Amino acid sequence: MNCFPSFSSRRSFALLRHLALLCALLSASWGQESWDAELPYFRVEGATGALDLLPLKSVDVSIEIVGTLAEVELVQTYANVGGEAIEAVYVFPGSTCSAVSALTMRVGDRVVEAEIQEKRQARRTYEVAKAEGKTASLLEQERPNVFQMNLANILPGDVVEVTLRYTEWLQREKGEYAFELPLVVGPRYTETEVSWVENPRLVGEAGEGVKYGIAVRIRSAVAIERAVCDSHEAEVSFEDGQTVGLSLEGDADSVGNRDFRMRYRISGDAVKSGVWVSESGGEKYFMASLEPPLGVGRKRLPREYFFVVDVSGSMRGFPLDTAKAMMEALVARLDDTDRFNVLLFSGESEVFSPAPVSATVENLLAAVEFLYGTRGSGGTRLLPALKTVYDMPGEAGISRNIVVLTDGYVTVEDRVFDLIRSRLGEANVFACGIGSAPNRFLIEGMAKVGQGEPFFVAKPEESERVANRFSEYVSEPILTDLKVIFDGVEVSEVEPVALPDLLAERPVVVFGKYVGDLTGEIVLSGLLGDSEYRAAKRMSEAVNLADSRSLEYVWARERIRRISDYNGLWPSEERREEITRLGLKHSLLTHYTSFVAVDKVVRNREGGDGLAKIAQPLPSPQGMQQGIGGSSVPVTPEPEMWALMGLVLVAVSWILVRRGC
Repeated sequence: MNCFPSFSSRRSFALLRHLALLCALLSASWGQESWDAELPYFRVEGATGALDLLPLKSVDVSIEIVGTLAEVELVQTYANVGGEAIEAVYVFPGSTCSAVSALTMRVGDRVVEAEIQEKRQARRTYEVAKAEGKTASLLEQERPNVFQMNLANILPGDVVEVTLRYTEWLQREKGEYAFELPLVVGPRYTETEVSWVENPRLVGEAGEGVKYGIAVRIRSAVAIERAVCDSHEAEVSFEDGQTVGLSLEGDADSVGNRDFRMRYRISGDAVKSGVWVSESGGEKYFMASLEPPLGVGRKRLPREYFFVVDVSGSMRGFPLDTAKAMMEALVARLDDTDRFNVLLFSGESEVFSPAPVSATVENLLAAVEFLYGTRGSGGTRLLPALKTVYDMPGEAGISRNIVVLTDGYVTVEDRVFDLIRSRLGEANVFACGIGSAPNRFLIEGMAKVGQGEPFFVAKPEESERVANRFSEYVSEPILTDLKVIFDGVEVSEVEPVALPDLLAERPVVVFGKYVGDLTGEIVLSGLLGDSEYRAAKRMSEAVNLADSRSLEYVWARERIRRISDYNGLWPSEERREEITRLGLKHSLLTHYTSFVAVDKVVRNREGGDGLAKIAQPLPSPQGMQQGIGGSSVPVTPEPEMWALMGLVLVAVSWILVRRGC
């Protein structure tokens, strides 16, 4: 095909018109000085009307990473500097993979270890203690990645320290390990009530009141090549070739308003596959990491793509700029044999074309122009948008992929998962989390049930790297027909129970229990194109994690996640009871189990029924524009914004180079 600059005058004029319009749209968005706020802000006051009653003073996190396991200790310090006893309520984020296994409350010199109880019983225990005037804490799971802490009877002058501990395993992709620590919960839009569900938001200098500290220590059996923090200006120090530390400190505006993200790479191929074992509670647990073939040539087959882009109020400004940059990078990687369409959604949806169109240069530029015509406003009605996409006609005989770009600030996660499951045969779903603190539960869940992959982009300059990964994901799978075979070793309760096609260069990880001695081997088999593939690890080579319950926790967490997925689709009392049983047996926080700690001493002689309840304000995610009482907010472009024009031109250049122009 002809491509500019050596094409017909009609095509040249059309393409130049698209570029001119894009430049005009970019200039208009940069020149915007204010907008009518869509996001609410609530000022929460104590009985005396003083904001200094808000009790959370610091969040300190210690992370110890050894091999593929991370042990995390999170300490929240509360201080009542007001003049009356209060109850504090704090909503905070967690990892979707975390196995929360312990909670401790310290009041002065008294330390109370929390008990795991059935959720309703734990709430009753807490309410009774509160009414009796005892200091108590309650930790509940609102969603797999959102927790709520309640503290009752915090007296004037009290300093209360609450420590929770959790374990999670790290996944490696292309030889690189990544760890993320969620630090902020974004607001949630509920489609049924057309309202926002959130804690109050910190604004301006109020964010300086809470101090954050994060310390990471990575220990490896082999040399660590590099370690970087993508989200913050962290201090990185190499203690020796096999031990690295990362640290940072700040307030809500400098640290706590975005998720902490770090990556590290070990040298060589020394640690690829492996088996880890441990014994706890009278049972033996294992975790096996089995490596797929790397550097496999993968064909890029013609496909159809439906890009679903969130342009709601929570995306306005920097998050939407990031989504636009990501869209440019994605469409630039389409081949001229591909077909595509775009849907923009907020309170309503708007479609680029009534049917998929060919990925010609003209159509791709027109689609980017279509995207740049929006600035972001209104609600986040993801569910109707997805229904619209599924109901639209596709190209017969071509594999269809739905790509969702959103911050995920909704409350309809389970209904979205059910929709994708019910129409799984029609398309694979890839989900891209946009912004500094996306809803990972939604993003990861959509990709999981849609047999796709999740990916995340926090800022425009990351879009090229992430788009390259996406391009690999949608190529032919690395391995198909995957099976894990246990030869000569007796195992039970293995998770996961089934393996999807492997789309990325990452190991296959399985968890389970075993009996007897460390004999036999664990085998990964599959199809590599038309040929068979086999990789094995001997149990006799397993690393024994003596005196550690880490494998017990991660196994139980994986089992709970699978049962919870089924329960979301087919709710049953049997599954609810099984999740509760696992939570109580393994001392894990779940949707049906909670941690409760009660000080035995009656400290509030007046009783706690009339306590002033303080909802701890949260920092707004970095880049989210926040309105106050419906007023306008000045908009100053972030430094990264000035790279957007260059990204547009890079996207166009990429298309032309790929087409051989």
